[in-house]
Amino acid sequence: MQVFRVKDAIIHVKDIEVEGWCTGLDYFQGRWITGYRISPPRVEMVSEEGDILHTLTTNSSGEDLFERPDYIHVDNTTDNHNILVSDRGKKKVYILNIELQLLHTFTLPTFRDPRGLAAVGEGQVLVTDRGTITLQLLDLTTGRWRAVLRKEELQLVPNSLVYNPATKCVFVGGGEDEVMMYTLSK
Repeated sequence: MQVFRVKDAIIHVKDIEVEGWCTGLDYFQGRWITGYRISPPRVEMVSEEGDILHTLTTNSSGEDLFERPDYIHVDNTTDNHNILVSDRGKKKVYILNIELQLLHTFTLPTFRDPRGLAAVGEGQVLVTDRGTITLQLLDLTTGRWRAVLRKEELQLVPNSLVYNPATKCVFVGGGEDEVMMYTLSK
């Protein structure tokens, strides 16, 4: 993993060694949260120096928790700073605390290929589903899902997303060279 600083120019700061197939990544308070597909599939918390601080691989029954934890997002909309993980293989969204303890698991029956995700407000998470070509909203308090954008409205096949809370804009990236911007209304 390479770390860069962006100001007037992009400057390489340092390299941090991580294992192969590191697919999910976010950063919070001096720590990296990384997702891996293999050996076994897992989520790790890594220091800025590359030391592994916490690892989550199995559920309480000792079974592999993850299959493809490819998308990770730290929820900065609450004081809890929970970690959101989208697992394309198991078609689930996991909520972890900052010590990587599993808090909740959510499954949308129609999920085919959940990918990018982001917290968009108190108890609400947006998730892209590339398989159904929708943008889904998860209410964490009720566990209910609803499609907020469908194929006709998206104008692309959604892969990743970023939410800007200051402007209430969602940027959705497609599989090609496309990014669409949408404004959230409550």
